[in-house]
Amino acid sequence: MMIYFLMMIMFMIYSIMLFLLSLIFKNFNLNIFFEWNIFYNNSMNFNMLIYIDYMMLMFLSIVFIISSMILCYSSEYMYMDKNYLQFIYLLFMFIMSMMLMIISPNLISIMLGWDMLGLISYCLIIYYQNLYSYNCGMLTFLSNRIGDIMMIMLLSIMFNYSSWNFMNFNNLNNLMILLIIMLSITKSAQYPFSTWLPAAMAAPTPVSSLVHSSTLVTAGIYLMIRFNYIMMNINLMYLNILSMLTMLFSSISANFEFDIKKIIALSTLSQLGLMFNIYSNKMYMLSFFHLLTHAMFKSMLFMCAGIIIHYMNNNQDIRNLSNLMNYIPMTILMFNLSSMSLSGMFFMSGFFSKDFMLESMFMMKLNIINFILMLFSTMLTVSYSFRLLFYSLKFNFKIMYMYMYESKFMNYSMIILSILSILGGSMLNLFLFNSIEYIYLTKFMKKLIMIICMMGIIFSKILYKMKLNLNLFFMFFNKMWLFNIYINLNTFNYLNMSKMMNLMNDKGWIEYIEIYMMYYLFNYNLLNKLINNNFFKLLMFLMYLIIMMILI
Repeated sequence: MMIYFLMMIMFMIYSIMLFLLSLIFKNFNLNIFFEWNIFYNNSMNFNMLIYIDYMMLMFLSIVFIISSMILCYSSEYMYMDKNYLQFIYLLFMFIMSMMLMIISPNLISIMLGWDMLGLISYCLIIYYQNLYSYNCGMLTFLSNRIGDIMMIMLLSIMFNYSSWNFMNFNNLNNLMILLIIMLSITKSAQYPFSTWLPAAMAAPTPVSSLVHSSTLVTAGIYLMIRFNYIMMNINLMYLNILSMLTMLFSSISANFEFDIKKIIALSTLSQLGLMFNIYSNKMYMLSFFHLLTHAMFKSMLFMCAGIIIHYMNNNQDIRNLSNLMNYIPMTILMFNLSSMSLSGMFFMSGFFSKDFMLESMFMMKLNIINFILMLFSTMLTVSYSFRLLFYSLKFNFKIMYMYMYESKFMNYSMIILSILSILGGSMLNLFLFNSIEYIYLTKFMKKLIMIICMMGIIFSKILYKMKLNLNLFFMFFNKMWLFNIYINLNTFNYLNMSKMMNLMNDKGWIEYIEIYMMYYLFNYNLLNKLINNNFFKLLMFLMYLIIMMILI
């Protein structure tokens, strides 16, 4: 227990210090660049680089404050687990690998943090060691390996330019830009790599709260924000289309899902699609703003869901929620608070980022399809958020809970995050932008967002009253228009093909031929070695035989 609290206090102190430093760097427009030359070979410098600016400090501060709250939360949530020391070490390594990726502008050290994120996330997903966890972990690991291959290809191309520091480049060729986009959308689970993110819910809830708020899935969009000076000069139409498809599929699936953790995971997928969509419209600062505010309320939403699942005896079906307001009122209060912040209700943390992004997009020259899909996805976001709210506040008894209490350690961590979910958006808006006076819209466009929110609330009430059965219609919308099943079947086919190639080639007739060839070659080499090492003795022995034959 003590190690949880020591790490929690350490991360909280680091978070406060880094946030104050980020304000100083932002005010005075400071940038610090550290370079350490490890060794030099063939006109290629192998350097360890650290680039410090307000963006890195602010994001690292958010990662540390959320990590400290999750460690406080885990001290009670994982208390009865036998391997809690293994869990805390994995969690610490996960946070350190994310920190390594954030601070570095060098692609080598970024790749170290990138691969450590993928490996440790696999270890955390299979933490409970059952068949479902193994399958989900393998799907996550294989999907992320595609982005890792793109990273290795990008490293080999940048080696030809004699530098792995991407801040030395003013522009990149089309192949390098394509590789950067591919590795970002695989790590941030954009279409068509969206299926691994709901599958990662097999991990413990504290891991889900950390992974899906500020670390693993945000690594891709953070890397794109770091490449903003290159990406802002090119056309990102295809990234815009992929992000729109991600928003649409994940929002529809979340409205027809009944697993509480998968609903929150699909909401994360939808918000990541929104960040990429804003980024593709050349507004990277707004994307970074929503990245920070989203981390605050999404981590609290996962924590509240973990307490609800914990007290429902690991039952994750939202249809079995009943009368929880009388048993765990503080948890349900903060759960609904974070849900309203996710939907962008007025003066919450999510309102300042989402409303700012939508109004900025209304001022752009968008085509009608992009405009309609953005409004429709926003309506669906409000719909699945209020659908969770309706299910959590219902009072019809379906399951009687015999023993329920609220832990003070878990509540303390959520109270701090709830304060950030209410005040964090306005504070970051003041620090990052300091003005919203350049938004000029008509009265109808200003009211349009409110109309869309009201339509989302009505639609969520309709879905709440509907009795959805597990038929083909439900399965079609629940599984991302059956895309989830298609990707899983393809993954299964590729694994079967690799198994067949392994049995036929690696452990088939080729292996026997190689073994016998190596055996004969080894014997031949052994004979040559024997002759060479004992050449004088053999020569004397042959001469002795010849002399004896002559004498006889």
